Amino acid sequence: MAAQATAQMDALSALGFRPVEGEIDCCYTLPASVGGAPVAALPAAEMRVAEAADIPALRELAAQTLTLSRFRPPWFSDEERQRFYAQWVENAVRGSFDHLCLVADGPTGPEGLVTLRDIGEQTARIGLLAVSPAARGRGTGKLLCRAALGWCRSRGFSQLRVATQTANLPALRLYLASGAQIVHAAHWLYRGPHDSI
Repeated sequence: MAAQATAQMDALSALGFRPVEGEIDCCYTLPASVGGAPVAALPAAEMRVAEAADIPALRELAAQTLTLSRFRPPWFSDEERQRFYAQWVENAVRGSFDHLCLVADGPTGPEGLVTLRDIGEQTARIGLLAVSPAARGRGTGKLLCRAALGWCRSRGFSQLRVATQTANLPALRLYLASGAQIVHAAHWLYRGPHDSI
C-alpha cells in the first residue's frame, strides 16, 4: 500500500491488519541508445551468468543472506523465508519469473548474486541482490549493481528498478550511491499468517 495512503492504512488497522515492513522502490535512468544501437555494457569483471550447476550454492547463498525481509516471524517462519528465496534464485537461474541470475565469483565459490527480469517497456527489475557475509565491505554489491546496469545497457533498456525493505539501509545506500533515485514508498500490512496486503 502506498505510504501516503494513511486513511486506507487506518481503515485496514481497524480490520486487524498490522504494519509489517516498509518498501522503497528505486529507479536507475539509463542513457538513451546512440544512433539506434544500445549503449555499450559496463565491464563486469568476475561476473558471469549462472548455470544449472550453480543452483545448490546459489540457493544456499540466498537462503542464508536474505534476512531483512517482510517474510518474517510471526507471519512466516525462518524456514519458509529461506525456502522462498532459495526457490526464487533457482527459478531465476532456470529463466522462470526472473530471466537470469548474474554471479560474482570468489576464490571459494559465489560471493554474490543479482537476478534480473525484463518487465516490458524498456524496463528491467532487480529481483534479488545478495552478498555473502565473507564478501561484504569489499565492493561486491557495487560490482553486482554495475553488472546489472551493464546487462540493461547492452539490451537498450531505459530504466532499471529495484525495491528494498526500509530496514535494509545498506541496500538503500548502495542503490542511491550507484545512481538510483527513490520513486515510490509503500507499506506491507498483514492480518494473519500468509495474509498480506
